[in-house]
Amino acid sequence: MAADITFELASLRFDGKRFEGHALDVECTQELIAYRTLILECAKELWRRKNQGRVRLPKGFEEGFRLQFNRLDPGSAVVPLQRVRVADQSELDFGNLDEFDEAADLIDAAITAANEDQLLPDALPSNVIPLFRDFGKSLRADEVLFTRSRHGSKDAAYTAKARKRLAEWVGETYEDVVDVIGEVRMANVGPGNFTLQLEKAETLVGGRFSPEQEAEVLDALRNHRAVRLRVQGTAEFATSDRQIKRFSRVDKVETAVLSDQEFDEMAVPIWEQLAAIGESAPLGAWDSVPTDLSKRIDDIVYRSDSGAK
Repeated sequence: MAADITFELASLRFDGKRFEGHALDVECTQELIAYRTLILECAKELWRRKNQGRVRLPKGFEEGFRLQFNRLDPGSAVVPLQRVRVADQSELDFGNLDEFDEAADLIDAAITAANEDQLLPDALPSNVIPLFRDFGKSLRADEVLFTRSRHGSKDAAYTAKARKRLAEWVGETYEDVVDVIGEVRMANVGPGNFTLQLEKAETLVGGRFSPEQEAEVLDALRNHRAVRLRVQGTAEFATSDRQIKRFSRVDKVETAVLSDQEFDEMAVPIWEQLAAIGESAPLGAWDSVPTDLSKRIDDIVYRSDSGAK
């Protein structure tokens, strides 16, 4: 059995009267979950930027991201967050600096920028900004939450000012880069409109395609049962649920044939299914079936027809 490996990813320091004696109220633990979500979603977008030729995240990328803490350190209440991975997670690159470390650095930079009235980092994915709404909800006006990535040289102060500033950046919608696959459900050649049902979702997303993209879109519509369309570009998202509302710009489209279904090792073999069907037949149902049916199939099956001619 593979052993778990742990190493520190970042630390959160809660500062305020409530946290004297490095005590942490139970309600404040929600900040740990919100922080994990910020890191994970940011890391996913960073990975997609580096791997624009790939549609799906590598196996285990999201499920394998685990954070834990086993102590509170002095200094008000300091929570050292340890990242946990299984030693045989070979598909992921756990070098000295990966997307999760980069995400932790970006979160620090965004908080610092908000607290100092500076612009947010250009590298910060747009879809991460709305997630700050859930970060700091348990804090009171006079309390500060300091974040610090393991590569950071100083703490980032998530003050009431920073929380307010980040909230001001969040509108009803925002735009971000997308790379999605779905089924074309409608295409109108005239204005170049189309709708895409996203893979594994009921969401229908509309957009406009160019004359150069028309052939791929129409081919995906004509063969929609077997072909999917991959769309790369920019989309508008709803801040409330971070769901795609529409494609604001379609840069590239390409068709993709549906892959074969994955082999299910738990599925009952066809011969066992046929045997079960045979055993379920009423007593005597098979008595009239010739024992040499496989050898005389033509004669037995077509005999009555040939005799009638």
